[in-house]
Amino acid sequence: MHTKTKKHNETKSIPPVLLLHWDAFEEVVKTIGSLRAETGGTIGGNGDGMEVSHYHFDESSCSSAVTYSPDDKHLNQLFKSEWNPQGIRLRGFVHSHPGHMGRPSYGDEVYAERILKAIDDLGCLWLPIINTVPDTGMFRLTPWAAYRAKRGVSVVRGQIQVVHAPCEANLVICGVDVLGSIRLGVPLDEIIIGKEEPEHTSSRISVVNRRISANERLQTSDGVKRQNGGHHQEEPNWDYETEKSFDVRNTFDRVQNAYDLALMHRARIIAVGAGGAAEWLETMARAGVGQFVMIDPDVVSETNLATQQTYRKDINRPKVDCIAERIRDINPTARTVAIQKSIDELSDNEVRQLAVDPIDGCDTGRTIICGLTDSFFAQARVNRLALHLGVPSLCAQVYREGRGAEITFTYPGVTPACHRCILSSRYRYFLEQNQANDVTSHGTPIFATTRLNAIKGFLMLALLHHGSEHPRWGSMLSRIGKRNLVQLRMDPDLGETLGMGVFDRVFEGADKDRLFFDEVVWLPQDQESQDTGYPPCPDCGGTGDLRDAIGRFHDTRLQPKTDATTQTDDTTPEQSRSTNRMGG
Repeated sequence: MHTKTKKHNETKSIPPVLLLHWDAFEEVVKTIGSLRAETGGTIGGNGDGMEVSHYHFDESSCSSAVTYSPDDKHLNQLFKSEWNPQGIRLRGFVHSHPGHMGRPSYGDEVYAERILKAIDDLGCLWLPIINTVPDTGMFRLTPWAAYRAKRGVSVVRGQIQVVHAPCEANLVICGVDVLGSIRLGVPLDEIIIGKEEPEHTSSRISVVNRRISANERLQTSDGVKRQNGGHHQEEPNWDYETEKSFDVRNTFDRVQNAYDLALMHRARIIAVGAGGAAEWLETMARAGVGQFVMIDPDVVSETNLATQQTYRKDINRPKVDCIAERIRDINPTARTVAIQKSIDELSDNEVRQLAVDPIDGCDTGRTIICGLTDSFFAQARVNRLALHLGVPSLCAQVYREGRGAEITFTYPGVTPACHRCILSSRYRYFLEQNQANDVTSHGTPIFATTRLNAIKGFLMLALLHHGSEHPRWGSMLSRIGKRNLVQLRMDPDLGETLGMGVFDRVFEGADKDRLFFDEVVWLPQDQESQDTGYPPCPDCGGTGDLRDAIGRFHDTRLQPKTDATTQTDDTTPEQSRSTNRMGG
């Protein structure tokens, strides 16, 4: 066993210290620490300090391999009947994460924000994260604390100190006598019991700057690598010395005030689809985004040269490889994971790894999953994945012949409607009416794609910066609010060609001498529920709070009823057949 203490440099702030009683610590180890992720429990103590004397394992929680959702009804009864009469106050929730992921997820932060809003006099909510023995071969506890912030919550790394330990105890983990090894009375950055496994055998993503082909498998959460044709798939070592030799400060010198570059460097974009999105992904790299996961099974064809940002030298190469290569040419320190597969070839747990696990040691500050394909079912799964994992999302498509385009986006806690709420008639067209898409991308000028990519970029800045202190982008998403259906008119006759009258309605009474085309409308969207006059949305549940859908699905794949609903490649939905309530 070994414990890590903080190297005290000159800092302006002192990390909070969690004082954890031995009895509570022992029970955490025996329950959460001995089970596969994700499980959890609540912690409490007397008074208003940081001392935790009580722990309750949440046996009836709604958990899966990728999510932990506390049993609020059971825990509220515990507080009411047992803890409150004894003066025991809630201190926080301790739970486990798969593999070596050692920090709270976005979903954890959302839950912490809700707790802090509900309990006015609770100044700090502890969120210790456990990595378990069955998952990693060791026990690890990392202390995190959530505080109220100007926007949302601020989650900071704390320290932990085990107190009130007995003279003798019979607690052994991985063959280590814990009491004899732990440093009592000393604030620790984290507690690690057992030997930490090498990176290449853990569930941490270490596939940086390489391609995962259709014949390979992602490493699973149990730490076991799958084999291909009986041969073990070795992963190349990333040369950190090579990365250190690059100094990209001059690269971003002129945009230091345009974005929060530190935030952008920690941001991760998961792009499902890498055809028309190629230019956009490269542009996000130029804006400073530091982590990219690209999922697309296709290779570059000659016909792509006129419709996407590809080059003749790329023909027959995987699209994800080409984009990853160009991203690293822009920013050699960027992390890229290129997966030559369709999204439905990946399990929910594999997508969760891609969304939350460190990439070669680099944690994500915020992950956004994007549906950028021509496939209805791929776009639909992005919606369900975003809901299930509790992460923001963005989807975009070009209409027939590039005469218009749409963007839908979600952000848990901000937008009440999910993608399915917004586009429910499209779902009916494909699922209930068993229709196939017969609209192709033929006749679409490339400028339609580049125009769509520009507005996608501005929206992504709002999503990534939400809650930050950036003077331009930090509050932008709050100002956009629930207007999460964005439509572009790139044909002055859109109403006639595609039957879209929304622009005429929005601009009714406007000075038509000064309007022609290339306008954007931002249309407010509500959740589909009985309160809004619709059957409850099958994906988000129609509660109006997308956070309620975290961990909702057993499998996020949306299966067609018949083979007739399967789309062909390089198709786009015809807007006249697929739009829901347009607003305006």
